Order: sequence, then C-alpha cells, then structure tokens
Amino acid sequence: MLASSTYFADQDIFDGKSQAVRDLYGLLVEELNRLGPFQEIKKAISISFENHRPFASALIRNRSIKLVLRTQHRITNQRILNIDRVADKSYDHTVVLDSKKDIDDQLMKWLGEAYHSS
Repeated sequence: MLASSTYFADQDIFDGKSQAVRDLYGLLVEELNRLGPFQEIKKAISISFENHRPFASALIRNRSIKLVLRTQHRITNQRILNIDRVADKSYDHTVVLDSKKDIDDQLMKWLGEAYHSS
C-alpha cells in the first residue's frame, strides 16, 4: 500500500507544529514513495514506516523531525546523532531533519538500505 495520504488530518501528532515541519514531513513521505510501497502506521508519539517490518519512524517536533532508521550495519557519519544496537545485526540510527535540504541523496541512500533490509 502506498503512503498516498499523510497524517495531516490526524491533528494530534501535528497539533501546534509549524507549517515548515508539515511541509518537511510531506517531502519525506514523497521521497519514501520512490523506494516502493510502504505503510504509515500512527503510534502514540510517532509515525512508523513499514515494509513487511518497520524500517524507519518519525517523531514530529515543533520545528524538526527526529528520524530513526534501522539498517543491518552501523552507519558512521556526523549527521547520525545516536546509534542503538537493537539486535545482533540491526542498528537504529537517529538523524534530525531541520529543513528540506536535509532530505538529500545521502539520507535517501540510508533509507533505501533500511527499506530493502526490512
């Protein structure tokens, strides 16, 4: 199922958030659609992106998005704020998206790896 509709209508996660962060989320979903079909699953405080299994999640902040992506290998890069080992061969990487320029080729490569390993 393509994530053709976002959670903008479900105001509890987006209440009080800036238009800029709404636009940023819309761009993120648009770029994720290029990877293939996935579902947006609303959680209590985040939105999970799933392709068979979760491959990323977004925590919506007032002016940014905290994106957590899961890969089968550790990514070493200054953009990665935090890395958690969640299983023998899985790592959660946290990246903060402050502007549209943060959704670049490098991020999409990492998300592609996460998407295809889920």
